[in-house]
Amino acid sequence: PRVGGYEQPQAWQPQGGAIPRTHSLKMPGEGGVHSPFEDPGAPPAGTPMEPDKQSPPWKVLRTHNGNLPVYLKVKFGGAEAFTQVRHVFGDIEHMRKALAMVCEAPVRVRSGVFEVRGLHEWKIKEWLTALGM
Repeated sequence: PRVGGYEQPQAWQPQGGAIPRTHSLKMPGEGGVHSPFEDPGAPPAGTPMEPDKQSPPWKVLRTHNGNLPVYLKVKFGGAEAFTQVRHVFGDIEHMRKALAMVCEAPVRVRSGVFEVRGLHEWKIKEWLTALGM
């Protein structure tokens, strides 16, 4: 026995390791660090550019990290390219007609996915942002 007793055992504490990615939880403009494409004076995502205009009968949900689910797909070594829009809920036929008007290209409806022939990723993202999606 030691004079004064022994040290109590300490609970195990992790040393280093994985750091959770919490940067996607911050609102745009928080912290003073901005990406080069982010306008600090812009309204937050989900605010329509024309608030008095009636919203469409469909909704495009954003991904878990806040991006719009618009993707570019290339097939056959670049011979065929099309743009996919996912996470659409509501009136599918109304969305298909509106998307065809915006992109001026044929739109195919697959299970839960819209396929627009051609490279229209930027155009569709700008259109959905203007609608407040």
